Amino acid sequence: MSFSFWFLAALLILATLALLLWPLLRQPRSGAIATQTTLLREQLDALKSAHASGLIDDASFQTRQQALSNAALALIDSPSSAPPRSTLAARATALILVLLIPLTTLWLYQKIGTPHALAFAGISTSATPDSSGGASTSNAPDLAKAADSLAAKMKDNPDDGQGWVLLGRTYRAIERFPEASAAYAKALPLIDDDADVLTEAAEALGLSSSPRSLSGEPEALVDRALKVQPDNQNALFLKGLARAQANDPEAAETVWEQLLTLMEPGTPAQTAVVEQLNVVRRQLGKEPQALPAMPTGTPAVATAPAASAAPAGSATAAGIDVKVSIAPEFADLIQPSDVLFVFARAEAGPPAPLAIQRLAASELPRTIRLDDSMGMIAGMTLAQFPRVIVGARVSRSGNAQASPGDLEGLSAALDWRAAGQVDIVISTVK
Repeated sequence: MSFSFWFLAALLILATLALLLWPLLRQPRSGAIATQTTLLREQLDALKSAHASGLIDDASFQTRQQALSNAALALIDSPSSAPPRSTLAARATALILVLLIPLTTLWLYQKIGTPHALAFAGISTSATPDSSGGASTSNAPDLAKAADSLAAKMKDNPDDGQGWVLLGRTYRAIERFPEASAAYAKALPLIDDDADVLTEAAEALGLSSSPRSLSGEPEALVDRALKVQPDNQNALFLKGLARAQANDPEAAETVWEQLLTLMEPGTPAQTAVVEQLNVVRRQLGKEPQALPAMPTGTPAVATAPAASAAPAGSATAAGIDVKVSIAPEFADLIQPSDVLFVFARAEAGPPAPLAIQRLAASELPRTIRLDDSMGMIAGMTLAQFPRVIVGARVSRSGNAQASPGDLEGLSAALDWRAAGQVDIVISTVK
């Protein structure tokens, strides 16, 4: 947060205190009954204002009000007994105001403001490219350096739970999973249980283990997240994945079926979950579940623009253009009912697609846009994983899960922000 913010905030607090404390602490003129009475009235008005604002409770208000009433009666009975300075009640009220106003201001800012900005301005987990298609140096700082800078600042603020969460997310975005897991481990004891944070911590811990697994402590964190928020979609996905990794396909099937009921029908995210579900259904000897119908007009599953309409070589902060073609020797193998899936998955991370598009294979060649809105689960998007593998698969069954006889093409691992566009040639048979 900039110095100007602190300066203005301090000025506002001082001005508020001055307006409230001046009538409380101003010394009256000795022997002037009218002046003393005015002062007492001002103190009573200030007391009422503080009570109406909730700065003091009813009991304190009644006590202070009675003290002011007694002082007024004493002044009338014996003008010479008027104290030469403000009363004890006035000084006590002033002290309460001095303590409560700054503390209340900071508390409110912590609840409804942007507290991360106080110490971590400029830290971002996603880059914003400039108009030329590259990453903007002003909006996309080197996240590794940003993470190291933030880690250094946390040494001076070890009790800042939200700061540790921010550090964990920054490490997670640059795939430094052990450091991310360590940051989340320091954050969790300092904050109230939050389903999203618990799920992120579980994912980071699982990705930092060798071999990568959600068994044990990661799954326990997922269970805590689901206890806080039973319908958290990210937590439900990871719970199903943990059960699948534990060779418990029945439990994975149950969890993912629950997740599907919470998702928007026909979206790529729901389609991707169905495909994960079908993997465990096959293990159970069950028929694969049909892919959800694609509702007309749903942006996430809308047909990608034609190649001529897609700007080649241009990337935004949220996506990458994928030019898909098929090798000439395989062109005659395409059937009218075949389905084309274009997807991006993390080079090092969960197997679920970070973005996916589904359209008719007969429309090849095409240029398809994969963007940050097409993530399968919240927190698992292109923005969270700088390096991805982009692929295209022609499916006979209509299922994006690879099956024998499917046609496929994959890219090498790449930085999707820097690439802007990638060419995929479907040239292999599964």
